[in-house]
Amino acid sequence: VALHGGSFGAPRCTAEEFAALATTWHLLGLEKAAQVAVSQEAADGAQGRVEGKPLPGLAPRLILALARMHCSGPTALRLESRFGTLLAAGPTINGRAVAQVSEIPPRRRSDAIAALHVAYRLRGEAPLLLEAEDVRAALCELGATDCWSDG
Repeated sequence: VALHGGSFGAPRCTAEEFAALATTWHLLGLEKAAQVAVSQEAADGAQGRVEGKPLPGLAPRLILALARMHCSGPTALRLESRFGTLLAAGPTINGRAVAQVSEIPPRRRSDAIAALHVAYRLRGEAPLLLEAEDVRAALCELGATDCWSDG
């Protein structure tokens, strides 16, 4: 995931680590797990957030366990730390709202969504990004308004 060298306002995170987290988000399919968790919370009458609850899905945990078996101790610790960060409570993002932000080309929308998920998890925040203006404001707040061009 090319994120143009920024860590999107994430505290104590290098651009390389941010990119690794965003790539891990994609590889483990955590967007779908986050959507399922939000849907379950909403069905239970909650406010549509995953407040401190682990995301559902066995596959990411299985992948982490397999990776742990085949890597050094320090690498395993780094993977576990990343995984913990990605499972923290995070934003609720409406994909249609992202699609309405003209500055984000269609082929970069999943990158933008992953970057928003990672940045807000690193910041320990879980905003509702349900409208295009919410997404624009979040990108502005994170200093990521001009990161999506293909040039």
